[in-house]
Amino acid sequence: MKRWRHLAVAFGILPALALYVGAMVWLSSFIIEIHFLLDLLFFIVAGLAWIPAAGSVVKWLAAHEAR
Repeated sequence: MKRWRHLAVAFGILPALALYVGAMVWLSSFIIEIHFLLDLLFFIVAGLAWIPAAGSVVKWLAAHEAR
């Protein structure tokens, strides 16, 4: 069992998520207050867009743990 993958994911996913949040906050400064529905759509998409990337990392980790 190789536990280093868990450590790599833990130390890799948190900074990546922090960078993503920072980028979305920066991008939102250009979009917000144009229209309420545009704000709502942006925050829904930005809030859910990180899930496929995190899911692929978890899938990679699970595939290697199953061996």
